[in-house]
Amino acid sequence: MHRIATLALALLVVAIPLHAQLDAPMVNIPLSLDLGLGGGVSVPSGDLSNSNNTGYHAGGKLRIHGPLPFNIVAGGMYNNLPEKVGDKSDNQIIVGAGIEVGIPSVAVQPYFGADVLYLRFNNEGTGTSSFNRGGLALGAGVEFVIPAFGSFDTSVKYQFMNLMGKKDTEPTASQIVATVAVMIGLI
Repeated sequence: MHRIATLALALLVVAIPLHAQLDAPMVNIPLSLDLGLGGGVSVPSGDLSNSNNTGYHAGGKLRIHGPLPFNIVAGGMYNNLPEKVGDKSDNQIIVGAGIEVGIPSVAVQPYFGADVLYLRFNNEGTGTSSFNRGGLALGAGVEFVIPAFGSFDTSVKYQFMNLMGKKDTEPTASQIVATVAVMIGLI
């Protein structure tokens, strides 16, 4: 009986401080979430430029700012590249996630970015086909903050569009995308 009473007392002594810690106010981690919509010019390069002209893209971007020294980003875009011969176009649905590393600055917020991409190619022209590939995008951008509105995010990225899943006879697909997006703070 003495052991049970001692054990119960020991549990109370341990449990009371633990309960007090649970009731303590939580520390808020500074976190913000931005959503952007935009578009721009898509310039095919390398083998892709042999069959396609300059096109356009439109899409969205989600950016998470936090206590880390970089931002986490995710996005998706529709990309359209007209073929050089005929009136058909090739298009891609591109979904990606990555990071942006900011460069300290006073008036604007420049950054370097890297994204991992998933691409769905749809060829409407010669040799109609659809296929999926994995890729990588590397680039830089500048965010211009407008108080009480949001910001404009401008970026240029080089996209390696078929690094993963590429067949032996498949030409390399890459492009340069220049984008302007209007960013609104959600949190």
